[in-house]
Amino acid sequence: MLLSKDKKIKIYFYLFLFLLFSTFYNMNSAVYFNSKFKVINIENLNDNMKIYELNYLLNNNIFNIDKKFLSYKLKNNPILESYEIKKIYPNTIRILLIKSNPIAKINQNKKTVYLGDNGKIFKQTQINNQIPEIVGEVNLEYINRIIKVINNSSFKLNKIKVIKIYPSNRFDLIFNNSDIIKFPHNVDQEFIEDAFIFYENNTIYSKIIDLRLKNKIITRNE
Repeated sequence: MLLSKDKKIKIYFYLFLFLLFSTFYNMNSAVYFNSKFKVINIENLNDNMKIYELNYLLNNNIFNIDKKFLSYKLKNNPILESYEIKKIYPNTIRILLIKSNPIAKINQNKKTVYLGDNGKIFKQTQINNQIPEIVGEVNLEYINRIIKVINNSSFKLNKIKVIKIYPSNRFDLIFNNSDIIKFPHNVDQEFIEDAFIFYENNTIYSKIIDLRLKNKIITRNE
């Protein structure tokens, strides 16, 4: 059955109104949705630590924030030991930042940087003189291996003043009392523990203990 011209006009008119109000409703819904779930608060549970790179989260829709991307940014921050991220709906990001503890300091280009217990190097304004200084060849992988061996031994880092590393990948420990132990290549856990025992029971009171030669211990006071 053919529709009259007037009926066709009415149908088109109602269809136009439907589309108009639907579009208007959807636009208002989108505006409401975006404003309702816009991040207006970054709740940092550690007020002593600020990561200004996180300010980009503000005014973004909380549903559009990629936690994997955020984790990537935090993971690559050398000063962080660990972190937790939570979305608190409708408009808050809650973050717990745990700072890495400095365990050694390194002089690079006449500036002091710190090695954290996360194995990464970072800068900080606060000076720490209670940790050893690493001098010589700065190979981060080797340094972390040496630090791990020392930490797992009976030696205490807070009694060591300098860890001196040579190009040949051996090291000396220089203590706060100026005693020195010279280690050979490829020091393992058993070797460094034996060195500690000898050092603690050093009845000759030698200032320098040289362990570089296999199966030999050379002591002197010069």
